[in-house]
Amino acid sequence: MTEMLPEVIMDDATIIEAVQFINERVVKIVYKGSLEIGQYVFERFFDNNIQLAGSKIANKPVSFRKLCARPDLKVSRSTLMNMVRVAAQRQFLIDGGINEEAVGYSQLVVLTRLENNEEKLSLARECIDEQLSERKLKLRVQEIRAQSLDLPVTPAVTVKKYLTRVERWVRGMQTPAEMSSRNSINSMAPADKEKILDVAGGLIEDISVISNKLMELVAVLTETPASPETGPPVSPPVSTDA
Repeated sequence: MTEMLPEVIMDDATIIEAVQFINERVVKIVYKGSLEIGQYVFERFFDNNIQLAGSKIANKPVSFRKLCARPDLKVSRSTLMNMVRVAAQRQFLIDGGINEEAVGYSQLVVLTRLENNEEKLSLARECIDEQLSERKLKLRVQEIRAQSLDLPVTPAVTVKKYLTRVERWVRGMQTPAEMSSRNSINSMAPADKEKILDVAGGLIEDISVISNKLMELVAVLTETPASPETGPPVSPPVSTDA
């Protein structure tokens, strides 16, 4: 009979350290892989053409559109396009003295929304020197783009843009029949079921957040505006003339 070794119980600090180590390695692997994929596609399908890489999907090379349409491709079209755009701006950042590896990948994606100019380089430096968060970077980019379009960044503009993006996402989705087919779901491999369950659970949480925000918006838009407060009526001055 095999002798069981006593289990080593680690303290919380050790567990936290392990989580940090694993997460850091995952980020590095994803970061490096995303850059490699983007550079590969940028060179092979776009011939290093920056303008073509930044064009609308209808103007993209036919071969690239065929690539995105492949059902066995493991990344979505939007994810792949982000990788390509990051690759397309890479040389500009390097020429501008930016250490690309010091900028987070998600921040590099946000920076692709700007033209290759000094404003982009300035924001990239802030990401490195001032640890500019992705959320703040998005706001800065939004402000710059609005100014370039001569549009004021008003609450209405911000809300409309958000609603448009959500609307396009929702209406652009087609629900496959397999989503509601018990036989199809039961025929899946256990590993696939586990992955799908994990993703579905995360989406439910994300959609719930969006739904709650939309309900809050509707509630505010439909509530009756409060009447302005008025003080007691002012009495006319009493005449002192005899």
